[in-house]
Amino acid sequence: EYFDVWDKDKDGNVSVAHVAETMAKIKKEGKAVPKEIIAEALKKSKKTAYSKKEMVALMIASIPKEIADKNPDEALVTIRKATEEVKAVLKRRFARRDGLIEIEKRVQQKWESANVNEVGADEDSSQGKFLCTFPYPYMNGKLHLGHAFTLCKAEFAARFQRLLGKKVLFPFGFHCTGMPIAACAEKLEKEIKQFGNPPQFPVEEDKPEEKKDEGKKGKGKKKGKAAKKKSKKKFQWQILEEMNVPKDVLAKFKDPQQWLSYFPPVAIEDLKRLGVMVDWRRSFITTDTNPFYDAFVRWQFNRLKAAGKVVKAKRMCVFSPSNGQPCADHDRAEGEGVQPQEYTLIKIELEKVPESIKNIVKADVPVYLAAATLRPETMYGQTNCWLLPNGEYSVVKMNNGDVFVVSARSALNMSFQELCGNPNKPNILGSIKGEELLGLPLKAPLCKYERVYTMPLLTISMGKGTGVVTSVPSDAPADYAAWMDLKKDNKLRKKYGITEEMVSLDIVPIIDTPLEGASADDRKLPAPYLCKKMKIKSQNAVDKLETAKKECYKISNAKGTMIVEELKGCPVMEAKEKVKASMIANGQAVTYYEPQEKVVARAGNEECVCAMTEQWFLQYGEEKWQKVVADHIDSTLECYNAKAKNMFEFTIGWLKQWACSRTAGLGTLLPWDKDFLIESLSDSTIYMAYYTIAHFVQGGALNGGDYKGNASRIQPEDLTDQVFDYIFADPKKEAEIPTESKIPPETLTKMRKEFLFWYPLDLRVSGKDLIRNHLTMSLYNHAAIWSDNADMWPRSFYTNGHVMINSEKMSKSTGNFLTLEDAINKFGTDACRVALADSGDGLEDANFVQKTADQAILKLSTLKDWVSEVAEAKNLRGGPADKSFFDRAFDQEMNHLAALTKEAYSNMKFREAIVNGFYGMLSARDFYREYSPSMHAGLVKKWIKVQCILLAPICPHFCEDLWSQVSSFIGTTGMLVQNKWPDIPSPDSVVIEELSYLRKLANNMRSQASKAKKKLKKDPTAVQIQVSTKTPEWKTHIMNVMKESLEKSGEFLDNKSLAQSFKSIEAFKKNKKLAKTAMSYVAQIKSDYKREGKSALQLGTNFDEKALLETSTEFLMRGTVLKKIDVVMVEGDNKSQAEPGKPSFSFSVE
Repeated sequence: EYFDVWDKDKDGNVSVAHVAETMAKIKKEGKAVPKEIIAEALKKSKKTAYSKKEMVALMIASIPKEIADKNPDEALVTIRKATEEVKAVLKRRFARRDGLIEIEKRVQQKWESANVNEVGADEDSSQGKFLCTFPYPYMNGKLHLGHAFTLCKAEFAARFQRLLGKKVLFPFGFHCTGMPIAACAEKLEKEIKQFGNPPQFPVEEDKPEEKKDEGKKGKGKKKGKAAKKKSKKKFQWQILEEMNVPKDVLAKFKDPQQWLSYFPPVAIEDLKRLGVMVDWRRSFITTDTNPFYDAFVRWQFNRLKAAGKVVKAKRMCVFSPSNGQPCADHDRAEGEGVQPQEYTLIKIELEKVPESIKNIVKADVPVYLAAATLRPETMYGQTNCWLLPNGEYSVVKMNNGDVFVVSARSALNMSFQELCGNPNKPNILGSIKGEELLGLPLKAPLCKYERVYTMPLLTISMGKGTGVVTSVPSDAPADYAAWMDLKKDNKLRKKYGITEEMVSLDIVPIIDTPLEGASADDRKLPAPYLCKKMKIKSQNAVDKLETAKKECYKISNAKGTMIVEELKGCPVMEAKEKVKASMIANGQAVTYYEPQEKVVARAGNEECVCAMTEQWFLQYGEEKWQKVVADHIDSTLECYNAKAKNMFEFTIGWLKQWACSRTAGLGTLLPWDKDFLIESLSDSTIYMAYYTIAHFVQGGALNGGDYKGNASRIQPEDLTDQVFDYIFADPKKEAEIPTESKIPPETLTKMRKEFLFWYPLDLRVSGKDLIRNHLTMSLYNHAAIWSDNADMWPRSFYTNGHVMINSEKMSKSTGNFLTLEDAINKFGTDACRVALADSGDGLEDANFVQKTADQAILKLSTLKDWVSEVAEAKNLRGGPADKSFFDRAFDQEMNHLAALTKEAYSNMKFREAIVNGFYGMLSARDFYREYSPSMHAGLVKKWIKVQCILLAPICPHFCEDLWSQVSSFIGTTGMLVQNKWPDIPSPDSVVIEELSYLRKLANNMRSQASKAKKKLKKDPTAVQIQVSTKTPEWKTHIMNVMKESLEKSGEFLDNKSLAQSFKSIEAFKKNKKLAKTAMSYVAQIKSDYKREGKSALQLGTNFDEKALLETSTEFLMRGTVLKKIDVVMVEGDNKSQAEPGKPSFSFSVE
């Protein structure tokens, strides 16, 4: 409430005097301490960035004691003084950031002047090439941190490969095909018509959400006073305003072309600020607005059709009712990847039709409750039918004359499937509440009982299926739990008019389901068995019931066999199809489809349905085509992650015919059927090949520019199928220049040369969500276009998870969101790139931590200052650099970190790269500075040079500037981006082991000294370090067994097997309690192995411990109060706990 008090200025500014008056008033009224009020308000807020007014509040939160007892005038003086102090702190902090930003601007200008990112085919391919791409982003808004997180993986990899000496091409295009832009433009046009220009939108007040009884089969969420915040509906105009689109051009966005001309250049500006090494000559936008790319897509589809990969057919698709066309993945605001789900509608006849329905139907005809099921084979076990008491059901007339009672939503789906009325106009006769239908007798097909009844189930979702649910308590745990609740709860039965007789039926066994631990009788009633086993006592145990359902259905489908007489012994999956076909043939059931999950179209923000549509399909899943793609995934495609490869293999298994055409939106017309456009995923599968020649045709413009009448430009009509056939022909085949082409032969030769040099695609980086469509489709299309040469197919796909900000999901609605522009403005480019690299790799969601970016600003700034200082230093040591241990250790640690960093970059593990190549290098330098008596000039120069190159892929601007700044000091020439990865010798593993040993021992010794202080009552001044070369027999045995199992199977033995092996060891025979100690030792080894790898499995050391310690006493005493260290060998001393590599300590006071 106090935030609101302060926010008086209409512009959002805070009156400092008013704040002071308010704080004094709070104190006078005896309310809570202001600091607590502010702290609580901030605690409730999930924001990580604050406005100016909130910054004032933060400041005040730290000084309430100083102003609480002062009058407003005195308080005002205090606050103003504190304000100046805060400004000074911020100025110092921002000075570092702004300094880095100036470096970034300067370096980018330097690169641009030198055209360092413009690269072409080379006659000499001995150094290798690297073609790297990122799926072109959709241009209905600005790029955000999620884009930056993924594309930076490609950027880091590209810069690393260039350092290896390869020719590297990283092109970047912009996607505009499909419905989203067209839908946004249409929405804006409607807003302007309705609310004016500029529009005056209605103001909505927040209202508490009302409680809802309706819920799906799951635990309902409580609504009411707690739900004070609800997301406000945003108009398209407001969304564009949030993107800082100038107000004087906002209205122009009602034309889709304005989006195409505005957002791609904005994206390019942001990407240039990010420092991506893109060859911008090759950039383009999609759709027929760019006639050159349009011609390429037409050629691609002509090739696919000629190969028999595109067919016209009638298929069931996820469909947008208002758009009147299929809703592909990229046209969806919700439900990407969702496919049509086939159900069987079971016709359950009402024996007694209520008068209310008779009045609606106005005819004496059978009326059916139509229940959607995925398990028609279980209909033999029906005991009742569930309805939602407060559910609104529609009475609909089907096209075959039947009358069904279903949800209105399912009736709409049926209208698009030629079942009920016409598309978007289901034949709804009227409606009825579910409670009016409870307790009615029914005739259920295949049911053992002649009569069953309708019963209440409060957890039915009217948003899935038909709202009518069959009940099979023998095989459905949720049905069993609800059935038993009704049996036991007389009050509940009475409320809904259910008699005891109606729930007196016995549960019918229908399937033998071999659940683990189940007896022969339990296998016939798997749902009751699982409910008993999992201690499920009611239908409210939602989570347990879901687990039980998954277990029951999985085993039943995989191993279950029917026990009903007609199908005895028949496997469940086979019985499913037989029963479904029989019921449909006998008029007892109907096939029905709806999306697997809710799908919402971007256009119109409406829920999609399933519709039978006639259109063009790509024949994904065709046997031969599928096999070659599957073989490529298995044998050649590098996925960098076993889980990612499994996801590709899974997608290959289910991805079948894909609707590749539409009738509305932006895009390329289907060349042979201009009633259709090519949909947005289908025109985006092999465009990586177009990048190789784009600079020949785009004319430096995203849309192709002004080419008409320009004799020096290739014309779009010159890009015939024959021209593309020549350029992109299989390199194994002879390709002849088309004689009738207007493009000069030498130009065509150059274009083909570019393609042959850069292809195949070496790396594509994407979010993991594109595995199930775009990436797999890309493999399919490459396999179709270059069908005889798998060498032209993509070599590797790297996929990652989504990125969070400060451990919370990135969301505009909660304010936890950063555009790329915001992030760069806030942290600068290189600090932002550090935080992106540090966010994480792999398929799991990553975490962009703003504190990491802040720390990077400090690390980079202080590193620059130190390098400047040391380059001018006069006290650096010359001469040989290998006399002291610390010189050797520093040198070898640099070699070691360089090797680790190179390996991390090679494996696309950029967090490891930043940990070793930046944090590790800083730590190595700091250790050397602290413990070496003086620094060696040669080693310092080597460190600066190595640091610049190791960090260059992630912080290219900073490293380029630093490289240039001290080039004369470190002896380098030219720009860093034109240099190569340092030729560093392999690290001396023994020196690295010695260094690691000393660091661990020093930390351990200090820790043990603190414990000894408590025992000695004062600080110890002397320590005896006891060293041993003998490992206890039982530890040697355990380590050998663990290493042997790891070598044989790739994993450690389980603890039970390990414990069994202990029995042969003499030490365990004498001391039975040792087994517990041994298992702790095993756990420690496994933990160390995860952290350190194979080095954790080494017993003993590769160096002389005693000799190393005797020469390192000065190092070990530094930072302690110790005056004396003795190193002794304790071979055979049973009192000492020393082991090889793990000395023990004996502290004393002298």
